[in-house]
Amino acid sequence: MILIFVSSLNENMKLANKMQVQLKELGKKSEIINLVELNLPMYDSFKEENDGIPRIIDSLIQKMDSAEAYLFVSPEYNFSLPPVHVNFIAWVSRVGDDFRKLFTLKKIQLATHSGGGGSDVSNAMRIQFTKLGSIVMPREIITTYQTPLKEDSSKRILSQFAGLLK
Repeated sequence: MILIFVSSLNENMKLANKMQVQLKELGKKSEIINLVELNLPMYDSFKEENDGIPRIIDSLIQKMDSAEAYLFVSPEYNFSLPPVHVNFIAWVSRVGDDFRKLFTLKKIQLATHSGGGGSDVSNAMRIQFTKLGSIVMPREIITTYQTPLKEDSSKRILSQFAGLLK
């Protein structure tokens, strides 16, 4: 199972849906997880201390632990990561003794639909996931309003990604 994490609605959700169809054509099962709809509280240590880890995180941890790979679809916010993405990583990294556990050696494919070029958010995700111990695919899928998805290219990229999985 490949978990597809989407950090916005609209165009990135459309891109995630297209990626899910292409993964299915490659014989890979996937599930889309919309980080916006999780409505996680903003992480801070006082909130964690007083309220604990949100219940939804437990079910996500189980899914992430058993997933063979992740695909992150995220827009570019001010040349970097959107807050919902950062907040999600903050919460899941607080469970257990090893904050890297859910990412260590996990294969990750990056994708974005951004109003700008999309390379800044891709680079930010690549740095973040590499530091968390993940194996990040060398090519990302980038679309913008001026550059729509090239389906033959995304199929090749996803085929390479799927080829590294069990």
